[in-house]
Amino acid sequence: MSILIVDDSGVVRSVVKKSLDLYGYRDVLEAVDGVDAMNKIKSVYQSIELYVLDVNMPNMDGITLIGEIRRLDTATPIVMLTTESDKQKMVQAKNMGATGWIIKPFDADKFIKVVEMFLKK
Repeated sequence: MSILIVDDSGVVRSVVKKSLDLYGYRDVLEAVDGVDAMNKIKSVYQSIELYVLDVNMPNMDGITLIGEIRRLDTATPIVMLTTESDKQKMVQAKNMGATGWIIKPFDADKFIKVVEMFLKK
């Protein structure tokens, strides 16, 4: 089972991956935007147990990506990890199927608690 991190910032992906690794989550996939994510998801979505998405990305934003993911996978949790604090976007993401919202910069311990809540580890 895998966690997919989708963020256009390599630094953010690296920090998230390191945080997950410290807590024993080692099967982590990365994508740079929604288009890259969908190319990966189409072949492995059955093994993904958590999606971590940014909102503002080039090519395909996180809100659009939620809809694309939900066409294939209606149950796996989707946590938005973003600098975006616009309440309207939060509501839109929830309505599209997001299950959590974390504002960057984030505290690694709090992030892991959210991950564990969704993965019930």
